[in-house]
Amino acid sequence: MDETADPGPPHVRPENMRAGDVDREQVLDRLRIAHAEGRLDLDEFDERITATLAARTYADLRALTVDLPGQPPAPPAATPPPPEPGPLQDLDALQERDLRGAVIGWAGASVVTIAIWAMSCIATASFVYPWWIWVAGPWGLVLLSSWVRDRRQ
Repeated sequence: MDETADPGPPHVRPENMRAGDVDREQVLDRLRIAHAEGRLDLDEFDERITATLAARTYADLRALTVDLPGQPPAPPAATPPPPEPGPLQDLDALQERDLRGAVIGWAGASVVTIAIWAMSCIATASFVYPWWIWVAGPWGLVLLSSWVRDRRQ
C-alpha cells in the first residue's frame, strides 16, 4: 500500500460548512423580526447581532436562532457548477458576432455608395445609372445566404 497516496479532501458536515454574508444577512433579518415582535429585548438583540456578524459556520448561525420561531438558515445543497460553454456554443457566438460586424460593414459601405450616387445625380441634374447596386447587391446576397445557412444549422 502506498503511504504517500492522497486520501482526498476530508468530508465536512453541512452544519460545519462556512457561512457567507448572505447567510448572515438572513439571520440578521430573523433577529430584527424577533426584536420587532418583542421576542428579544434590546440587550439580547445586540448580543445576537454581534455574534451573527462573528459567526463562521452554519452551526454558529443556527445556535443564534434555534429558540426563535421560523426556519433556521439551511446549509446550501451541493449543486454541481453550471456547465462551461462548449466549443459549439463558443462557435455560435463567434459566428453571430462576425455576421453582425459584416452587416454593419455592408450597411456602411452601402450608405456611402448611395450617397455618392445621389450627389452625382444632383450635380449633373440627370439620372445616373445606379451603379451602387453592384456594390450593395452581391455583398448583401452573400450576407443573406450566410444568415440563412446559420439559421438552418
